[in-house]
Amino acid sequence: MKHALRKFSLMALPVVGILLATPAVHAQQAVGNVIKAGQEDANKLIQAYIEPGGKAVGHGLNGGWFNSGKAMGLGRFDVRIFATGVFVPKDQTSFDISKLDLKNIRPANGESTIAPTIFGSDDDGPGMVVYGRNPVTNREEELTRFNTPPGIGFKNLPVPMAQVSVGLIKDTEIAVRFIPETKHEEYSGKLWGLGVKHGLKQWIPVVSAIPGFDITAFGGYTHFETAADLDINPDAAAYRTTQQQQAGYYDNQQLVFTTKAWTASLVASKTLSVITAYGGLRYSHVSTDVNVNGRFPITSFRVTPPNRYIEDVENPVMVKVEDSQIGLTAGLRLKLAFFSIYGEGTLAKYPTATAGIGLGFN
Repeated sequence: MKHALRKFSLMALPVVGILLATPAVHAQQAVGNVIKAGQEDANKLIQAYIEPGGKAVGHGLNGGWFNSGKAMGLGRFDVRIFATGVFVPKDQTSFDISKLDLKNIRPANGESTIAPTIFGSDDDGPGMVVYGRNPVTNREEELTRFNTPPGIGFKNLPVPMAQVSVGLIKDTEIAVRFIPETKHEEYSGKLWGLGVKHGLKQWIPVVSAIPGFDITAFGGYTHFETAADLDINPDAAAYRTTQQQQAGYYDNQQLVFTTKAWTASLVASKTLSVITAYGGLRYSHVSTDVNVNGRFPITSFRVTPPNRYIEDVENPVMVKVEDSQIGLTAGLRLKLAFFSIYGEGTLAKYPTATAGIGLGFN
């Protein structure tokens, strides 16, 4: 868990050719240590660490869908490349381990109970001890130790994106985001999204008489999934069955991060020559699942010898993160012939800022 979840959220960026710099062996061993504490504790600890990341990725994916309050005309189109930065509240940079009600994990003697979330300090978190009860001695014994993972060291997450928008009939515009499955070593990612913008000016006679003024309703959905292969092996000091010793028995282990992001906006804009100012109300909803899938070895105790043995557990981690927010969005677009530059900001619980460029007939 030391580096897996930290770099895993950074991997949760829809970019073709995702590259991760941290050696996988550290990530794999750390995830294995947490799982050894049991499914209940592993889920609690991973959720507390990753929750701000799950929210930030989703709210970032909901940014940048539009750059005006006007839907493009029939046959008009543009291609945009942009990035949305999500800013995380200060209270989401750490969590209190003592409030998680962990069963088998406790801070080591003298260690703090305050640990960084994914957006916390980039130093290792407090040292933790995993305990198990030996039924022969009826005493608690130490199974392993680990540090909670460090954060990335800053409180923002950049989410880059590419998008194609096309004008349809009845003052309606459709936008598409798509990145085919991309693999790099043990990592993979894919993304798709669909948005629709519809002009409301045509239905409001008073507004339609105002030159250069437009108002639209927008709705969009983005689905992003990324995965990392794991290679967590049994404790060599514990008893393993013949089957557990077979090559490939613990293959197909994965850490999977899936984000579903919905957004809806009411947007108005005013165009003066080559400059368009726009603003409106934005609703953003995020649902992120972090799953550790596959068969994993856990060291356990039993009465019959050998006393220390390997127990298998399937799909040990299933964490869900959900969040909704309403924000005020405002932005500017400069359009010169076929080229445009734009930037916007959204004031909300998780504020965002977007900057991008576009090319096309819009």
